[in-house]
Amino acid sequence: MPPLFDPSLTTVEVQAVYFRGVIDLKAFRAKHPQYPVLLGDPLLIEVVRGQYAALAKFGSVVFWNCTDAHVSEVVAAVTALQTGEGRDERIRERLRVRLNDAEPPPGTDLFNEIPMREPTQEKLKVVSMAVAQSVALEHFELAVDTVLRGILPRVEMLRTQGKLLGAEPDVLRDVGFVLTVRAQVLANLTLFDKPPEAWESAAIERLDNLLYTHFDLEERLSAITQKVQFLNDLNSTFLGVLNHRKSVRLEVIVVALFVVDVAVVLWEFFTRSAGR
Repeated sequence: MPPLFDPSLTTVEVQAVYFRGVIDLKAFRAKHPQYPVLLGDPLLIEVVRGQYAALAKFGSVVFWNCTDAHVSEVVAAVTALQTGEGRDERIRERLRVRLNDAEPPPGTDLFNEIPMREPTQEKLKVVSMAVAQSVALEHFELAVDTVLRGILPRVEMLRTQGKLLGAEPDVLRDVGFVLTVRAQVLANLTLFDKPPEAWESAAIERLDNLLYTHFDLEERLSAITQKVQFLNDLNSTFLGVLNHRKSVRLEVIVVALFVVDVAVVLWEFFTRSAGR
C-alpha cells in the first residue's frame, strides 16, 4: 500500500468543522462516488492524493492536509445534504500531527501538536474521531452556556422575589431546549468509548489516550453532564412553579365564580323582596 502522505512531509495540518444535525454517510457516498472510500465509520475519504476528510455521522468533518479549496468543496457537499440548521460557523478545531518521529524545529509550539509514527488508516480514524468529538463537545458547551445565560435571570428573580420571570410559552420553550440538548448529549455519550482498534494495538491505545488527554475530553464531558443535570433540575422547579401558578389561577377563577353566583342569588333575593 502506498504511503498516505508524501514521505517528505514532517507534519500535516488537521482541522475540523461542525454541522448541526446528523450527516447521512450513506447518502454522501451515493451522491459523491468520485471520492475513494478508505473506511466506513467515520467515513474516511480521499479528496485527492494525500488529502483526506473524515465525516462523522454526529455532525463533525475532519480534514487532513487539505487545501482551503478542497475544504470548501467537501463542506459544500455536506451542506447540500443537510436538512437541519447547517454548519456552526463558530466552531473550528486545528491540530498539527508530526509524522514519523520527525524532530520539531527549535521554537515550535508543541501545545497543539501530537506525534504519529507510521501513519495508517486506523490511526487517521482514531485521531479523526478525537478531533470530531472535540468540536461536537464545543458545540454542546456553547449551547449549554447559552441556555444558562438566558435562564439565570429567572433563577435570580425566583430567589429575590419568589416569582417566575417570563410568560409561560417562554419558560416552556427554554424547558424544551434544555431537554433537546440533554437528549443530544446522552445520545452521544457512547461516542466517547474507547475505539475497538485500541483493544487490538498498544500503539493505537497510546495514541487514543494521548488524544483524550490533549483535548480534555473526559473533563469537558463531565462538565457538560453536570450543567445539563443542573438545567434539568431547574426545569423541574420551573414546571412545578408553573403548575402552582395554574392551580392558583384556577382557584381564583373558582372563587370568582362562587362570588358571582352568590351575588346573583343575593341580587335576585333583594329584587324579590323589594317587589313585595
